[in-house]
Amino acid sequence: MGLVGYIILGVILLLILLIFFVPYGVDAMYADGVFRLGIQAGPIRIRLLPKKPLTPRQLLKEEKKRAKKEAKKAAKEAKKKESEEKEKLDATEKVKPKRKLEIDFLLALLRMGAHAIRRFFRSFTIDFFQLHYTVATADPYSTATQYAYICSAVEALPSLCGGVIRVRRKDIQIGTDFIRGEPQISGRITLTLQLFRLVHLAVAFGVEFIQWKIQHRRKTSAEATERKDDNGRQQDQ
Repeated sequence: MGLVGYIILGVILLLILLIFFVPYGVDAMYADGVFRLGIQAGPIRIRLLPKKPLTPRQLLKEEKKRAKKEAKKAAKEAKKKESEEKEKLDATEKVKPKRKLEIDFLLALLRMGAHAIRRFFRSFTIDFFQLHYTVATADPYSTATQYAYICSAVEALPSLCGGVIRVRRKDIQIGTDFIRGEPQISGRITLTLQLFRLVHLAVAFGVEFIQWKIQHRRKTSAEATERKDDNGRQQDQ
C-alpha cells in the first residue's frame, strides 16, 4: 500500500471516528410564550421550530410534494385492498401454531430490557438545563404554598433521578411575585448523545443475552439428565 492508500485509509478512519464520537443532540427552549426547537451534530445546528415563512417558490414545491404524497397514499390503499382480497382467497391454508414463549425467557427478557433502559438513559448527557419559574397567584397564601412545594420538588429531583443522566450545567431559579398574579416560566434543555454509546448498549445487551442462553441450555440439559436418571431408577425398581 502506497502513501495515497494510507492517506485514504486515515481519512476513512477519521470520518468513522467523527461519526461515532461527535455529539448529536436536541436543543429545546421555551420563553415569552414561544417554543424553539433545534437539532445539532457537533458544531452544526439546524433550527426546526419556529419555522421560517416559506417563499412562493417553496410553497409551490410543498404543493407538488403534497400531491405526490396523496397519489402514493391512494396507490398504497389500492394495493392494500388487493392484498386483503388475496388473503381472503388463501384463508383455507393451514396456519402454523405459534411457539409459546417460556416464562423463564419472558422474565429474562424483562430483566435485560430493564438493564438496557438504564444504560440507554445513562448514554445521554444534559449539557445545559435551565428553569426560571416565578410563582404568582391571586392569593398570597396560595403563592407561598406553591413556592414551597416547587422548591421541595426541585431539591428532590436529583435524588429521584438517581444520577442516571449526567448534567454538566444547570441554572434553576424559583421566585415569587405577590403583585402580578400570573406565573412566568422559561426553560431550556440541551440533550446530546454519541453513537458509540448506542453501540456499547447493543453489545452489552447481546452479551447478556448470550450468557443467559448458555446458562439456560446448561440448566435444561441438567434437568433432562436428572429426569433420565430418575426414569432409569424407576425401571430398575
